[in-house]
Amino acid sequence: MAEKHHSGMQPASRGIPSKEALWLSDIRKLRDQWKYGQNVRLEMEQILQIVFPDQYQAKYYEVSKAFMALLLEELELEGEQVGAFLRDNNFSKATFYNVILPRLRRVGMVKTERRRFHHSKSTQKHYQNIIRPSTQFSKFFGHLAREYESIVETAKARASAIVEEGKRER
Repeated sequence: MAEKHHSGMQPASRGIPSKEALWLSDIRKLRDQWKYGQNVRLEMEQILQIVFPDQYQAKYYEVSKAFMALLLEELELEGEQVGAFLRDNNFSKATFYNVILPRLRRVGMVKTERRRFHHSKSTQKHYQNIIRPSTQFSKFFGHLAREYESIVETAKARASAIVEEGKRER
C-alpha cells in the first residue's frame, strides 16, 4: 500500500533503514553495564555497540572492533594494509567495503581520502585510498548532548521564573 507524500507516490515506510540507524538499548541498562561516570572512560567496544550492536549484527561488530583497534594503532591505513587485515583475519572484503566502512564513515568515526601518486614508469595518475580515524562522531554527539542539556536547563529556568512571578503577584 502506498502513502501519498508531498513529493508524489511512495511506498509506506517500514521503519528506519538499518544502514542509517544507530542502536541504543535502555539508557539505564547501559549506564549500569558500562558503569559510566564523568571520570570513567568507555572502551571502543562499548561505543561500537551503538553502531553495530553485537546481539543483532555480531559479525559486523567483530569486524569493526578489530578494524578500529588496528586503525587506532596505526592512525592511517592504506588499501594494501586493509587488504592484508581482511585476509589475515579471514573477513569478507565485500562486507567490509559495502557495510562496515560506509557506516563507520557515515557516523563520523573514520574518514577516507584518495591520495594521488605516480608510478615511475607511467604518466597515468593513480590514487591510493587512505583511512584515518575521525572525531566527527564525538563532535556531533557532544554538541547534541550539550544542546539537549541547554534545552532542559532553559525549561527549568523558565518554570522557576514563572513560579517566582506568581509569588510576586500574590
